Amino acid sequence: MVETPFKIKIRIGEAEVEIGGEREEVLETLQELDKIVELVSEAFNIVVTEKKSRSKSKPDPTQFPKIPRTNQCSEAVISLLHTDWGKNPRTIGELREAMEANAVFFPKTTLSGVLVWLTKKGALRRWKDPKRGYLYVVNEIEE
Repeated sequence: MVETPFKIKIRIGEAEVEIGGEREEVLETLQELDKIVELVSEAFNIVVTEKKSRSKSKPDPTQFPKIPRTNQCSEAVISLLHTDWGKNPRTIGELREAMEANAVFFPKTTLSGVLVWLTKKGALRRWKDPKRGYLYVVNEIEE
């Protein structure tokens, strides 16, 4: 029986390196990934600007406002944006993290649809920031 070779491709900027061999050898080599990235970067004159975290950290619940539990995505968004935290314009990512910190979970697609719906309805204002993307605040209606 022929064993399938074990391969892993790593892309650094425009350069791509493929490591192959026995599974154990490749996994052992990956223990030295930082050194490999450094060597490849030097060989191809690539500037590595920042290290990205390999594991996604959970949001710190203390940095977000506490909101009541709800099964309605729109209620969660409005509750968050009516707090002092929500007085500053917030991105979809920040809203999602704040919801998750409050144990309110909705898919990003659901949240984005709700944000568009609330904006069309006039409950929220949104605009596009060149660096952060779309920002959302409660639409304060002047009387």
